[in-house]
Amino acid sequence: MTSAQPNDSYRRQIRNILLLFAAILVLYILKMMANIMIPLVIALFVFVVVNPLLSRMDRMKVPRFLSMIITLVVVVAVFLLFIYIFFVMVNMLLQSDSGIPAYAARVQELDRGLSAFVAPYLEEDPQTFSILAWLDINWYGVAMSSLTSISGKFISIISDAMLVLLYLLFLILERQTILPKLLAALPRGKVQRASQLITRMNRQVSKYMLLKLIISLITGVLFYFAAIITGLDFALVWGVLAVVLNFIPTIGSIMCTAGTIFMALIQFAPDWSNVIYVALLMIGIEMVVGNIIDPKLQGVQLNISPLLILVSLAVWGYIWGLAGMFLAVPLTSIIQIICANIPSLRPIAILLSEGRYYRRDFDRKRKRRSQTAHEHDEGDDNIELPDEMNSEK
Repeated sequence: MTSAQPNDSYRRQIRNILLLFAAILVLYILKMMANIMIPLVIALFVFVVVNPLLSRMDRMKVPRFLSMIITLVVVVAVFLLFIYIFFVMVNMLLQSDSGIPAYAARVQELDRGLSAFVAPYLEEDPQTFSILAWLDINWYGVAMSSLTSISGKFISIISDAMLVLLYLLFLILERQTILPKLLAALPRGKVQRASQLITRMNRQVSKYMLLKLIISLITGVLFYFAAIITGLDFALVWGVLAVVLNFIPTIGSIMCTAGTIFMALIQFAPDWSNVIYVALLMIGIEMVVGNIIDPKLQGVQLNISPLLILVSLAVWGYIWGLAGMFLAVPLTSIIQIICANIPSLRPIAILLSEGRYYRRDFDRKRKRRSQTAHEHDEGDDNIELPDEMNSEK
């Protein structure tokens, strides 16, 4: 028995090391094959989103060919609408009379005011000191070159979108045969567990994507009307950015809110009342959406640790860039579900989880132990002492 235990421990350590190297190898392959994998993964998530629509049309006895055409038309219409709004935004920002070029003088004026205020604390000459020059930031050149490069990537964006649509078309065509083929390829004893695993992944990711889309649209509409009410320029830009960036947990909402406040600072300063008004309104929208609307719609959210969400954002952002940050949460959720259904990987699922259940269980056991110890102590206090030790009586 004693010799078998070290061997089992040694094999377990070797297996864990091999799993670690395998995970690193898979991530490396995903990074190297980003151009192929990103459109495929996006198509899979779009398929998960439209699959409930296809299932509903199946229950309504709609012919499969017609349901496929309807679904593809809806997807293409949404994509074309997004492309149209996107390029309207870019052209709006590139306009010389009302876009970023018109704000160049305003930024320089704001820089002079802030530099004069900060210079004494940095022991610099208020007449010559400039924060932008000190930070060595050519904000105007960076902004204009970024927008121009985005406009120049129109062909690349269209080609990637066409590849996503092509993948989506074949996924819809094989929708009725994908699951049976996967289950038929597995050993007979694991078919039921695999079927439950796939169903759970599909249900959880589909719910997350649909509700996240609804919440993002609500956030975008609120940001748009808040910008119009406060007189903040580029209301359409802030509304669309709120929709898009809301898919990046935590960081996206912070970036969008900070952007509106910075825009208010450039546009309204030194009228600080308007700046404060914009800041309070935008922060209030994020608080209401994040703490009231989101929990009401999501109900029981994805059971992922907030810290691990930030880590997954960094990891998938490094592997697939901005697309990886948008896909980080659903991908992490899939990994967690897979690990939870494989006994040897279940500790990873526990570490990825938010931990509320385990915390309640831990507190319950600790409370039970505390009560037991307290009762034991009270029992010790009630023990009758011998007569010779009760001399005070």
